[in-house]
Amino acid sequence: MTKLAQKLGEVKGELAFVDEWLAEAGAPVELARRRTLLEQQATALTTTLHLFDPELDVDQVAALDGWRKLYRARTDKALRNKYAQSHVVGRTH
Repeated sequence: MTKLAQKLGEVKGELAFVDEWLAEAGAPVELARRRTLLEQQATALTTTLHLFDPELDVDQVAALDGWRKLYRARTDKALRNKYAQSHVVGRTH
């Protein structure tokens, strides 16, 4: 269950990153598709966690930055470039 909560935290962190980017003028519109996928993943993880512990308050699961490791970027600009290459131009992991 700890791994599921950690994954939910990472999805929340990535979702926050995407939301922040989408709020900016000129953000790639394709990010909206990625956002939808992340929302679906968060819902699935929440449902699964509730199966194990119906009283778990998933709102208390904090957003985590572990998802950023995949992109190996040292700056926000580099992270956005690598993220866009993976998710905006049609490729996925």
